[in-house]
Amino acid sequence: MILSTSYFAWYLEHFEMAMIYPFDATYMTPDVSGEPRLKETRLKTEDNEALIVWRAPAAEGQPTLNYFPGNAGGLKDRVERFGDLLDRGYGLTTLAYRGSGGSSGQPNENLLILDAKALALMEKDRPLILYGESLRTAVAIELAAAGIGDALVLEAPFTTLSQLAASQYPDEELDHLLTQRWQSIELIPQVQQPLLVIHGTHDRIVPISMGLEICQGAGSQEKQFVEVNGRGHNGLWTPRVLDALFVFVEAR
Repeated sequence: MILSTSYFAWYLEHFEMAMIYPFDATYMTPDVSGEPRLKETRLKTEDNEALIVWRAPAAEGQPTLNYFPGNAGGLKDRVERFGDLLDRGYGLTTLAYRGSGGSSGQPNENLLILDAKALALMEKDRPLILYGESLRTAVAIELAAAGIGDALVLEAPFTTLSQLAASQYPDEELDHLLTQRWQSIELIPQVQQPLLVIHGTHDRIVPISMGLEICQGAGSQEKQFVEVNGRGHNGLWTPRVLDALFVFVEAR
């Protein structure tokens, strides 16, 4: 049965997973990527997949971040970010999703959530800060809503995947074609941990209004919204943002 009404809708109907999870499968070690302070391990999943994990322990008295990258690029493309965090003495644990960066398997919403929970549970150091970037803010929200983590940082979060698709393609009927839902706006009231949201004023991928809605809807008593003037979806780690991030993280 053909449900689509345009070429884009047809493409989404037939290639949804490739569109939502356009992961880079290139494998590269932390050393080769330029950050030897991170060490590679493997996370074995219950369905027998092997996922690449990069980890560095925290300096004494410092927090650890569980970092969930967005869907563009891979771990190797974030070594400068990781270096900024390690320079502060923070611990870091991050995961190459199924089908990316040398990890086996194929991604979907339910499996990515299970993998993220397994990653968080293997990290014993505290305090534990969840950091979600772009599409993977939904993963971080899922974990925080389940009571995992001591604080939550969201970079360019969206409300639901359906609403995000509608904002980008307002003339298309796409909701009925999406099997991946990522309904962060329904879970965010359950988040009680301290919350920091970072969003660019000129974000053309995820409207800043969605970031504001997520922040306002959170159940957190302590929450902060950092608006990055003139920036889009990328390039948000300005000196001002890093200052706000470090103050937030080190207050735990």
